Amino acid sequence: MNEFTKKLLKTSAVLMIIAGGASILVGAVNAITAPTIANNNIEKEKKMLKEVSQEADTFVEWSVDTDASSNKEEHDNGVYLDSIKGNLTYVRKVWTAKKNGESLGYIARFYGKNGYGAVDMLVSISLKGDLGNLSIIEDSMSYKGKLEKDFIAPYNKAETKDDALSNQAIKCGATFAAKLVRNGILEAKEVCLKTFKTISLVTIDFKKGEN
Repeated sequence: MNEFTKKLLKTSAVLMIIAGGASILVGAVNAITAPTIANNNIEKEKKMLKEVSQEADTFVEWSVDTDASSNKEEHDNGVYLDSIKGNLTYVRKVWTAKKNGESLGYIARFYGKNGYGAVDMLVSISLKGDLGNLSIIEDSMSYKGKLEKDFIAPYNKAETKDDALSNQAIKCGATFAAKLVRNGILEAKEVCLKTFKTISLVTIDFKKGEN
């Protein structure tokens, strides 16, 4: 074995040791921080649920793992949600908001993304299907300011939320972002009312160069 080959093998061995050590270090750090990050996300989610439905004292997630003896309705809802999740585009989670054991309404978490960024939000929906306010978990859209000021804020202030989802309202200078939010809201309503089939999208005529 010549001197060049020896140096090459030695260098390769050193690099492999460094790479292996780095991988172990990254894995160890991730193992330590992952539970903390997960707990922080859960606490953030709980806080935002309370902001969306301030009257509620309990939020029961629609889950197939829900204790059927104490929360049979939510357990059944979880089975329903699990059965349609393959067809959902936006909705990720749903909760029943309760006070003193009585159901007040629902809260849905929806997520969507397009070429301009992503949105992650909560929307409240009454037992009758009336839309409530939005709460932003994440908004990374390119036209974030326009979306929040000219679409989400007016929506939250509107007495009739359906009017705030009109074609005119959605043309706010961040049209594609607003459309994404609207689609999430509409799908959430269908899911909460158990009328989900396909999302009912309202068509929009886009002008050239409109965002």
